[in-house]
Parts: sequence; C-alpha cells; structure tokens
Amino acid sequence: MTASEAYAAWDETLNEIVANGGTTLVLGATDVGKTTFSRLLVNRAVEAGRQTAVIDGDIGQSEIGPPACVGLAFPEGPVIALSDLPPHALAFVGATSPPGHLLEHAAAIRILADMAASRFLVVDSCGFVQGPAARRLNQVEADLLAPAHIVALQRRDELEALLAPMRRRNHWRIHAPLIPEVIGIKPPAFRTQRRFMKWAAYFAGSELHTYSLDDIAIVGSWLGSGAPLAAHYLKYLRQALASSARVYYAEMSGSQLGIMVSHPMSPQSHDLIVALEPLKARSVTLTVAPRLKHLLVGLESANGRLMGMGVIATIDFVRRTVGVLTPIRSPFAARILRVGSLRVTPEGRELGTMKPGEL
Repeated sequence: MTASEAYAAWDETLNEIVANGGTTLVLGATDVGKTTFSRLLVNRAVEAGRQTAVIDGDIGQSEIGPPACVGLAFPEGPVIALSDLPPHALAFVGATSPPGHLLEHAAAIRILADMAASRFLVVDSCGFVQGPAARRLNQVEADLLAPAHIVALQRRDELEALLAPMRRRNHWRIHAPLIPEVIGIKPPAFRTQRRFMKWAAYFAGSELHTYSLDDIAIVGSWLGSGAPLAAHYLKYLRQALASSARVYYAEMSGSQLGIMVSHPMSPQSHDLIVALEPLKARSVTLTVAPRLKHLLVGLESANGRLMGMGVIATIDFVRRTVGVLTPIRSPFAARILRVGSLRVTPEGRELGTMKPGEL
C-alpha cells in the first residue's frame, strides 16, 4: 500500500482546506494521527505554492523543538516528518502536560501564531481533550486562533463534549474525517523513551552559567519577587522552625512570605503559625530548596523571546546567585528565567514535577 492509498480517507478534507485557505486547528487525543494529518496538510499546502507555517502544540511528544515547548516552523518544501523542520521560534510552557500550565500553553500558541503573520497556518494541538480543563483549554485556543478550519480526529466520541459548543459557531468549518487503519497506538514506554532521547539531545554540550538574582527577573516563582527578609527576622524564623526544617532564605512581597526550607513541612504546623505572627504575613509559600535542582527553566531575552532552556544546577542564597546548565550560546543575554514545573536531568531522566503552590 502506498502512502497516498494509506491516507486516502483524508484526501477530500486536505484538498478542501488547501483550496479555501485560512488557519487550521487539528484536534484529537493521542494516537489518532494529528501529527500525520498536519504533515500531510503542510506538504499539500507547500506543493500548492502557499507560504506555510506549522505550530506543534504537543509539549509531551514534541516534533518541532524539545519537549515542554510549543514550536513554530516555516516549511520551504515537503517534509517526511515534522521533526525534520528546524524551529523558527519556541515558546516555553515548562511541563510535558498542559494541566497546571493552561495559561502558558494558550499564550504560547497565540504568541507563535502572531509570528506566522499571513501564512497558511496549521496548528497541531496538544492531545489533551478529556475533562473540564481540557475543554476550557481547547475552547480558549480556538477562540484565540479563530481558525477557518477545525479538524476533529476521534476514534469514537471522545471529542463530542469539546465540539458541542464549537458546532454552534459559524465562522469555522468543522471537519471529521475517518482515522485510517494505518494509524496505530503507541505504547507509553515508547513515548517515555522518545522524550528521554529528545532531552538528552537538547542538553548535550550544556555549560553552567551563573546569574545574579539582582540582574534577572524570575517568572513563575515567588523567588525574587519581593525583598529579602531582614537579617534579624531571618534569624528569628530559623530559630522558630529549627525543630521542623532548616531555613535557607526568605523574602516578603507585600504580606506574602516565601521561605526556602530543607525539608517538606505543613503550612499548618504549629511552629510555622506561631512564627508568622510577628512577621505579619497573611500567606506563606514553603519551597523545599533541594527540589529546585534540575528544575526546568526558560531563558528569555529582553524582548521576551525564548532563547532556550536550562536546568537549575545550584542556588547560593548568600551570594544571591543561581547556576543554570544550558546549551544556549549567548547565556549572558538572558534577562528573565521563566520557571517550569518539570524536573529533568541533563542526561534526559525526568524526576517528576513540582506541586502546585510549591514555587
């Protein structure tokens, strides 16, 4: 069976979209052929002479760029795989799954779509389709993109709850082509191994660069958002919590207190509640400092463009510095460290995620 025969069920949809133009949003769960459909659509548009752009929104199984980022590419000719395309730009999300990062994912899609300007744009979505959060994310991204075409790839009816409100809109055309038999289901181990290899390839050749907390801004964490706690208050806090955990550092931002500690402890612990009273803190965030090692960060330039990613290697709270292991070539140009939630080693091993409220 030839490639054209294998995907013949999609021919009519592909031809109609290319003929009519406009942005196309491809929706579907995992293993329904979203990336394959997107590649075929890109190739057909390029062959038709259209200036084309493609956004890869799958932050767990990235084709364009590394995991944890949304990628944008400008194909100049037909491609065998979207992974053959060099990224024109990346936008950092900081995780390999959208839950907990819905705002970052939606913002990344819109930022990169703006860079595509008037090109024929294909958006390969993230595959997160089940549950209320998924419905919100996909609806918001559809609203932000205002596509001319929505391609809904589903094996049964897994997209129907998501599509129901979309069908009430008349400014986009919803296509629901059948999924060809050639589209198979990949085992979870395959996906994990593929991410491992992509991480290892991305961080190969990384070097350590040290940033002063006084010279950069940190987004996504309380660290650096306020003023360091006065020395006498820090000493008091260390003494008050000595039986629970070692206190490395603390800072206040308004009435919000952030504390770097050596071990997990409950925000409801008696020692902490007593300690907070003289500090007049209305809320507190406890961050276990050793868990910041290997935390994924995005490094952005002064114009807000993502330069690349790194992982935190060291933090010196006395000197107020953070060491980041990164493969980017001009690390001194970074002005913002955008904190993700995933922890990953430079060798590619994922260590889990930081919990909501931990940063």
